[in-house]
Amino acid sequence: MALLLFLTSFVGNCAEVVWNDVAELNLDQHMEFTVSDSKTVVGDEEWHPDTEKLSRSTEQYLHFRVSIKNPQDIDQSLWLVIPFPAIKQLTVNDGLNTWVTGDATAFSTRPVKSPDYIFPIRLKAKQTTQLSGFMQGEILRYSFSLSTPELVNATYRHTLIRDMSFFGSMATLVIVCLIIFIATKYRSYLSFAMFTLAFGAWMFRVFGYGFEILWPNYPLFNDISYALLLYAVMISSSWMITTLLKQPERQVKYQNVLLGYTGLLIISGALSALFLDLKTTLVIPLYWFFPAVLLWLVIIYKEYKTNSAKAKWFAIAMLPLLLGAAIVVIFALGFSPPIDPVVSLMLGIVTTCLLLTVMISTYLIKLLQSQRDREHQQANELEKLVKARTQELESSNQRLQELAANDPLTKLPNRRSLDLFVDNSLEDNNKIIGIAMLDLDHFKRINDTYGHDVGDIVLYEVARLLRPLNTTDCIAARFGGEEFAVVQRQPDKTRFEALLNEVHMKINKIIIPGYEKIQVKACIGWGISDDKESISECFRRADKALYQAKEQGRNQLVP
Repeated sequence: MALLLFLTSFVGNCAEVVWNDVAELNLDQHMEFTVSDSKTVVGDEEWHPDTEKLSRSTEQYLHFRVSIKNPQDIDQSLWLVIPFPAIKQLTVNDGLNTWVTGDATAFSTRPVKSPDYIFPIRLKAKQTTQLSGFMQGEILRYSFSLSTPELVNATYRHTLIRDMSFFGSMATLVIVCLIIFIATKYRSYLSFAMFTLAFGAWMFRVFGYGFEILWPNYPLFNDISYALLLYAVMISSSWMITTLLKQPERQVKYQNVLLGYTGLLIISGALSALFLDLKTTLVIPLYWFFPAVLLWLVIIYKEYKTNSAKAKWFAIAMLPLLLGAAIVVIFALGFSPPIDPVVSLMLGIVTTCLLLTVMISTYLIKLLQSQRDREHQQANELEKLVKARTQELESSNQRLQELAANDPLTKLPNRRSLDLFVDNSLEDNNKIIGIAMLDLDHFKRINDTYGHDVGDIVLYEVARLLRPLNTTDCIAARFGGEEFAVVQRQPDKTRFEALLNEVHMKINKIIIPGYEKIQVKACIGWGISDDKESISECFRRADKALYQAKEQGRNQLVP
């Protein structure tokens, strides 16, 4: 009874089109439409070929009808295709079958498993078949065509290959950008990956693949997913622009204005979802898009005026996407652009992604080169610093060695250096060594009379006379207090004695400026060891000769 009521509701004179055995017949120019408050029509409604002449609220139903005449002698099995749809409830009848489906129903209600709505129609030979039905929803987007199953399947395979190649490229780009972000921590890659992911997911939803793959049994998720993805595209695009145009140590021009405008989109979308209908919620980002584009252009222009090369290349890279997106938005608002919006958007986003990839990669390469140059410069500076520190350390070590080897007052080698000289002489098998012990006469009297400062001057003047004796084979050292020692390897006795006499005479001639009354005198005891005498015995013999010189009246040279 219900079926009979449905069938009789569409009885009347409707537009008729002849099927001429073609692969595809577009029915848009032949359809008639009317609006009612119920799923049935009573028969007195006015039918119009143009829906713009009809006024319909989101709760009302849009009815459609068309008659197809088959002049052929055989039956024709065809498919009624409503491509790229946006229909909440859809009912189609061909006089024999009634199909009830739509976005608000599970995917299993579709007669043919496809993102498009496809209904198998059989045209009887030499008969006219009336196709009728109704649709309902906040936003209606539809087109009607009658095609052979072979053409639909071939077109679907071609479209599927095209779409999956597109989504595969988008997914690959997202993965690559995320990997680079993890490796480099540059937020430009993360923002670009999020924008590409949101845009790809939105396109995946728009093309209808989500109905079959993601939520076939959850139709209520359709509208929510579409709205969330649409808002995600708009929000991520603003974030991408600010991160891609960001310069070191400087904020992007009008960045806060863009962020505030994006925040306004989020707030208005949330309020619309709570208090208004779905159509308004979905239309908000579409109208938001055009002022956002103007703001983006202003930001890019301002950045370009600051001599930002990134702004110039970003503007070039974003141009294909903006053109493609503008065509899609125009189509979504109900206008008919001269080119396919899907193809234009695909070409735009692929071209933009390639250009942005080149732009980001070029910037990253320059950044890495700059970083490498800085690291190289830092390495050179560090190398210079290390060299300087090494030289300072070597100088410090040398000074420490000098301090350890030399007497700080007289600058002569100290007792330790003298011992090392003797030890090295023995290691080199130098057993014949001349040793002289020198002690200043009445030095304590000089200190007591004139002070230790003057005494130090006397010691320094004596050391100045002894310093030229220091060679590889001879050492003149301060032995302690006012006592000095001279040690020479393989000495000639006559020359060694003459050397000591010369030193003794020079000491006696020392004059201290301002203290001319001071007479510097010294006793020298010396000796030369032979192969049988040890060095220590020779030192004792020289020291004994020194004391003998003191006992004999001082200022003497005693062998």
